[in-house]
Amino acid sequence: MRVLGALVCAGWLSSAPLGCATSMRQTLDETAAVFHDDLRWGRLPAAETAVDTDMRAAFQAHHRGWGVSVQVIDVEVESLRSSSERGTARLRVAWVHAGDSTDVKQSLVEEQWESRSGSWRLRGETVIAGDPGLFGTPAPERRTASR
Repeated sequence: MRVLGALVCAGWLSSAPLGCATSMRQTLDETAAVFHDDLRWGRLPAAETAVDTDMRAAFQAHHRGWGVSVQVIDVEVESLRSSSERGTARLRVAWVHAGDSTDVKQSLVEEQWESRSGSWRLRGETVIAGDPGLFGTPAPERRTASR
């Protein structure tokens, strides 16, 4: 019986570092999932709770038009990578300008996350591909060749 107890204890101790890394990963996964769900459904005040205080004003400026001039149709996380203190998420956002539901636009957004004292906070977000108008930046005008 002592041998069995020692084996169970040794097994638990040997898996502890893996368990710690996994729980940090789950924490970012859970934080990002709730954050993106709040963004998708227009619950911006709830989403702001996951934004670093230094970035909150920029976040509010980026998302000022959401629900007014920008209607988000879908938010899909394409990748989520993290270490113990930093993480990066890439998400594809499908959206339309208010009043024009026929022209669906897509933007690929990269988010930077950081863990401090066990809490993950959004530190930055940038449109890296697709339509930049998601954050109120107008798309460059398309020029047509004149004859």
